[in-house]
Amino acid sequence: MDSGRPITVLPGYTDLLAAARRAKADRRAMFPLSAVHFMEVAHSVPSPRQRGHVADVMEELSDFTYLLGRPSIVEMEIAAGLDKVYGTPPRYALMPLLGDSALWAFGRSGGFRFFNEITGEDTEAQLREELGDEAFENQLVEMRYFMERKLLEGPQDSEIADLRACGYAPETFQVSAQSRLAFELETSATLEKYPSWRRGRLRDLIFAREVTHEGMTAFIHHLQQREEDGLPHELPKDTEMVALWAAMPHIQVATTMKTRYHRNPGHRWKTNHIADIDALAVAYAYCDALLTDAEARTALSSAPELRGFGAHLPLNAAEMAGWIDKLPNLASPDDHVLHPLRGSA
Repeated sequence: MDSGRPITVLPGYTDLLAAARRAKADRRAMFPLSAVHFMEVAHSVPSPRQRGHVADVMEELSDFTYLLGRPSIVEMEIAAGLDKVYGTPPRYALMPLLGDSALWAFGRSGGFRFFNEITGEDTEAQLREELGDEAFENQLVEMRYFMERKLLEGPQDSEIADLRACGYAPETFQVSAQSRLAFELETSATLEKYPSWRRGRLRDLIFAREVTHEGMTAFIHHLQQREEDGLPHELPKDTEMVALWAAMPHIQVATTMKTRYHRNPGHRWKTNHIADIDALAVAYAYCDALLTDAEARTALSSAPELRGFGAHLPLNAAEMAGWIDKLPNLASPDDHVLHPLRGSA
């Protein structure tokens, strides 16, 4: 019940929640959030009460575990590709796919620093000594929980004025989404002008536009970094360039989905499509299973070029519940998935 009103639960979702809870309790599966989840809950659900209900379930299943964000994955994929092109040792240390803070979804580590506001001196050692190790660590746990919960569910209406005075501006998320939507609408307008392109090598066109619009700034920045570090930084040959971008999993997923949508002249682009593609470009490339809507599922499941990724795409919530229930118990789950909260347990 929500304020005395019954909540409609779609078929299969009660069983799915139960299956997810069992798998989490047995440590047979993890249910990470993404930057898209964070932004949609914190800034797209208007009611603080509704945000709280959604955050309750997300917190329970995820323990505030987040997938590495798309911009960070772009950088990692570019770095790995260029190292291979130039035949140089890997420049980046291995990074965990999962982190224990919403900040991880934006390429940053969560945590706290304690310092004197006047002198800038680090005061953590002093605070730890004053409180004692156990009390200090307990305080950190409480502070971390409060921070992650507030980041996920967003502010109460009564808090917004003070937050805006400190620079809070959630509408910037929508500005960015609208800009990226405009890019896809521009592509649609071009295809309306040249409809034969929809019947030809449309994927090549979408691939080139995806690389230029979503990845080229990061690519140029990475070449500049290599130059500053005294490493090979020459622009790859055309064939090397195509192979480099074609080997990036998240680029391939996004290109496939956008090609599918643009091939249909009746498709009407919305900002939700942009958010879904962002989330699925990471999830389908790097997760084991995901449940999405019929349109997105068809775009992914019908693409032969993506079958190597192997992510399971259930038809509905009931099928997803069955898949989760069949996951095996592992002798040592940490050998398979490093839980980011394991070290603090």
